[in-house]
Amino acid sequence: MDKNMDPHTSYMLGDMVPFHVDPWIIVASWFVSFVGSTATVELLHRRGSGQGWRNWLQLGACSVSFGVVGIWCMHFVGNRAIELGDGSKEIQLYYSPGFTTLSVFLPVIFLFLGFTVAERFNRTARSLYLSLGITGIFAGLAIVGMHYIGNLGTTTYSLQNDYRHIIGAALIATFSCYVAITLFFHQKEQWINTWVRRIPVAAILATAVCGMHWTAAAGTSYRLKRFYHGNERARNNNMIVAIFLCVAALCVCFLLLWLTSRRRRQLADRAQHVVLASATFDMDGRILVTQEGLLPCQKITRKYNQRSFNDEFNVAHPVFQWIFRVTHNWDSVAELIGIMRQHLRAVGSLRDPSTPASRGKASPQEKDGPQPEVDYSVIFREHFCVAAAELASNMGTNLQNLGTLWEDILMTGTTVAEVKTKTVRRSSKAPSEDVEAAAALTIPAPALFGRGQLMFVVRQMQKKEECADLIASGYRWATIDQVGDLLSRSMQVSRLELSRTVERLRKFNSRKDGLASPGTWLAFFAMRPALKPSTGSWDVLVPKDEPYHLPKVNISDDPPQDFMLSFLARMDNFSIADCSRFLNSGLNTQKTEKIWSEEEAAFAEKMRDGINQLQRVVAEQFFRSALAFSGLIEPPRLSLRRSNSFRFSID
Repeated sequence: MDKNMDPHTSYMLGDMVPFHVDPWIIVASWFVSFVGSTATVELLHRRGSGQGWRNWLQLGACSVSFGVVGIWCMHFVGNRAIELGDGSKEIQLYYSPGFTTLSVFLPVIFLFLGFTVAERFNRTARSLYLSLGITGIFAGLAIVGMHYIGNLGTTTYSLQNDYRHIIGAALIATFSCYVAITLFFHQKEQWINTWVRRIPVAAILATAVCGMHWTAAAGTSYRLKRFYHGNERARNNNMIVAIFLCVAALCVCFLLLWLTSRRRRQLADRAQHVVLASATFDMDGRILVTQEGLLPCQKITRKYNQRSFNDEFNVAHPVFQWIFRVTHNWDSVAELIGIMRQHLRAVGSLRDPSTPASRGKASPQEKDGPQPEVDYSVIFREHFCVAAAELASNMGTNLQNLGTLWEDILMTGTTVAEVKTKTVRRSSKAPSEDVEAAAALTIPAPALFGRGQLMFVVRQMQKKEECADLIASGYRWATIDQVGDLLSRSMQVSRLELSRTVERLRKFNSRKDGLASPGTWLAFFAMRPALKPSTGSWDVLVPKDEPYHLPKVNISDDPPQDFMLSFLARMDNFSIADCSRFLNSGLNTQKTEKIWSEEEAAFAEKMRDGINQLQRVVAEQFFRSALAFSGLIEPPRLSLRRSNSFRFSID
């Protein structure tokens, strides 16, 4: 029998053997590539940037996921769809182990280089697009190179490739990868934690791989060079390995899904606790969030243990006032964090990390609080300082740079019905948009029935390098429109309440200590009995946007002079209505009869205008009944700049 022939087939060695494909296996090969691409996109989404072995390990995982599963597995599953000639096993495609192994490492190496370029050179828009172009080329070469290296391992055929199909396949792979990778890296801050938008990126990558593969396959001719006489099962070896790796990648996707679900349950539970969060803003007003689109935060304790019915933790509580002052002077406690940790462990309020915790069991503190002889207010203060130190460590900064405490507390864990009810009541009963009563320096929390409490430390980044360092640590910058829904769900508060809170945080962040400018100011001081005993004895009227200050207007850029003091003394204990009549009458008389000096007349006009302006700020009926106090009050110099300001108060 002729050695160029085989009894099981009509084809001879040297013949060009035609082929056809199984459409169902083609679909399966796309799904395999899609699974690998999805795992790659999810891993890229969850990784940070920067230096260190962890960064290289994450880049390696992304490269392996796409290179091995998305490209290599798709190639061999797709090639299994090719049926040559009459379907005899002797003339089908079989591969050598050497080239098969080489084809595994080639795409991984190229992708690793491409992802590294994309992550390293993205400081400016120009360098970003240039690096993404290079990454697209590397990814395209990885796909094309793997395809032809893998085909070189064919033992039964000599392959002849049409150069036009090679060029077309390379262009398809490179362009599609560039589009997909650019879409992902350019929009990843816009798509924070939005898996619905990341799935199309994975689909584009999978289509790029499959499109390149079948474009190249269409231009491939098969010349028979050897008959196969081994076990037919060897034909399926590569496909079995590919399917196994695909299942592993699918398990990774499900694992990421499970971790996300578990994280959501943890966040829902955290919404019932007392938590400290960081509200960090960049120069463009964007807020810093984690890879999940949430605020960096640290649990302080499960709840504030009340020692009496009126011992409610709020902005008027002495403990809150203490930690508020501490955040304005972190140096006072920075060196005591270690001692605080030791004390909390000694009283059983903080678990020692070296001691394994019993599953499902809470610490004594979480159950009943510390021992009766321990002052719980001290325990809570230590918990706050330790939580702040851990939050600063997680963000890669020191405690002194963590920020200052916001003057309010956000109630979390509220129900939708409660939020809607409170919103309606607040909008219908609020007497003024400019000012509101607040205990001491603060404003009452708008949600009254929350099951958790969230405090914020606020800071403003001033340098682009600092913002880039936070991105390298795994954080993102986002607008409230991008992450508002995610934050509201995790905190279990209404979207409207969250937007108002973030806006107040942003204003708090840009607020300056001290008066806006030196000079003489006219201020309004009003008090009322506190609505709740737990908020103190009295509420003081302050502007909503400046709770550090009384409602005030500037009447002169210069400090008060002697003639001003004597002029103000004439209106001492006058009501505002009487002051207005006195000033208007005097100014009208001044036109015909000089009862005041020129300086006094000018000052009287400023006082009249100041009272009218202050009345517009405090648009309340009781304003006209307030009494004038002619004494001068020099406010404390809170600002680093010297202030030479005085206030004439209206009580």
